[in-house]
Amino acid sequence: MRKSLLALLTLSLALLSLLITPTIAGVIIPPSSPIPINQISSSTDSNLLGYVFEFANNGQVQPASYASISVPIPSSIPYYYNPNEYWYDNMYAFWVALSPYTIGNGASTTFLQAGVDLLENQSAKYVLLFVYLVVNNNAHPLVSYQYPYSQFAGTTMNIYLYLSNGNIVAQFSDGSFSYTYNTGISFTPYSALVMGEAPGYYQSGVNKSILLYPIPNETFSGISFNIIGSPATAVGYETIKYATNYPIANNYISSNYAWAFAWLSSNPSFSANAYTSSSSAQISGTLQLSYTETPLILVYIV
Repeated sequence: MRKSLLALLTLSLALLSLLITPTIAGVIIPPSSPIPINQISSSTDSNLLGYVFEFANNGQVQPASYASISVPIPSSIPYYYNPNEYWYDNMYAFWVALSPYTIGNGASTTFLQAGVDLLENQSAKYVLLFVYLVVNNNAHPLVSYQYPYSQFAGTTMNIYLYLSNGNIVAQFSDGSFSYTYNTGISFTPYSALVMGEAPGYYQSGVNKSILLYPIPNETFSGISFNIIGSPATAVGYETIKYATNYPIANNYISSNYAWAFAWLSSNPSFSANAYTSSSSAQISGTLQLSYTETPLILVYIV
């Protein structure tokens, strides 16, 4: 978000642990009339795959007040030894976001996101739930909570972002677990993002082995999403692609380790339907993200 949005951040440290009774059950009554879904543009990113969606009424972009993503968490994830033990070396994230900007005008670089990380290191595996404000590609953490992987293994994590009393609220739920967090941030969303993300952190001056979840040639096809906005005549979307088929985020490795992961394809895919009524518009669908195991070369990062 641009500097003007930062003025909205009156969030105190006390709010970082705020627990609110959940208000979203994930049940949305779909509007009635089908509307088209049109691709507007495509862009590349070093470590993201996914989509930005927006509603338009006769060419005028309309607010999008609600977005959710449901992520099946595998019963187990493989163990990969990483000698450097850096926390985010073995991580994959799924997230949903709302942006005050439209496609092509900052939506893919400025947004409020909520998501789930699947993490591991030599000692344990974890699930991390997080909420971040991203402003011009600079991430500002608002809240994150780490849980043992076993607590959510085999479940589906439902993640919601929605406007409530002028503020954007994030909610996490898997049926037996629920956590709601009021960000204290207020803006009118004009687009929503659904994304898969691989690590983008670089440590200078060392050779590193980056070995990433998920397992070789893994395809995540059970991710679903739902976005609600003002009445519309069409939905537009932008495809965010991984930049090339080279290893994710310029991964680099020591001479003792010869494999990491790359995107299986630079094109994610989705299947969706969009509807509108006199009171709201909705797009619902599923997202697919794919990986493959790929050899790496020794690189020294300076």
